[in-house]
Amino acid sequence: MTHMDDGSTAGLNPVAEILEALMRKHRLNQTDLANRSGVSQPGINRILKERSKAKQPRRETLEKIAAVLGVTPDQLAGHEPIPARMLNRNVVPVRAWEDLLPADSSDKPDQRGWLACPIEHSDETFALPVLGDAMRADDGYREGEILFIDPAAPPAHGKDVVVLNGTTALFRRLVVTSEGRFLTTLNPAWPTPIIQLPHDAVFYGTVIFSGRIR
Repeated sequence: MTHMDDGSTAGLNPVAEILEALMRKHRLNQTDLANRSGVSQPGINRILKERSKAKQPRRETLEKIAAVLGVTPDQLAGHEPIPARMLNRNVVPVRAWEDLLPADSSDKPDQRGWLACPIEHSDETFALPVLGDAMRADDGYREGEILFIDPAAPPAHGKDVVVLNGTTALFRRLVVTSEGRFLTTLNPAWPTPIIQLPHDAVFYGTVIFSGRIR
């Protein structure tokens, strides 16, 4: 199918139906999507109303909206199929640890698949595999086990969190005392079982599920 950057294409316009389904999946209203994508709310409203018109949004508009919704511009335009699981509200993207590290470029993290999160979660939730043995224990985590991490879940004392400490992403248990905040391992044999958390550390999220509710 030929795509025209000026927005004109033959046939009906599937963008409205696809956009509406993706907004439901991500629990976004028009204002939320406008704030995240940089496309005006009236512009998004026009797209949703143009269900039977042949004119499609410009490529630049599709790119901005698609980046927020986790699809490609061609998927949003109806030129490429979207797997049904991507429209499931319980499905979250799988990330890799390198996606969490600071980058010099503005490239979006590569999409590495989707997994269903079995408990209630926010739209920002993502899945991440455990690396290493720092959190190995009887009630801990095995290497390769999948973590479901919710950035909207508060990082409270005793919770297991993913943190960016400088240029290092860590998975540790948060301990809060009168002397400050600390990150601890669950593996007592780990060489550095506890470190103090700097004030400028960035919390990526709290583990909410991994084989059971956490």
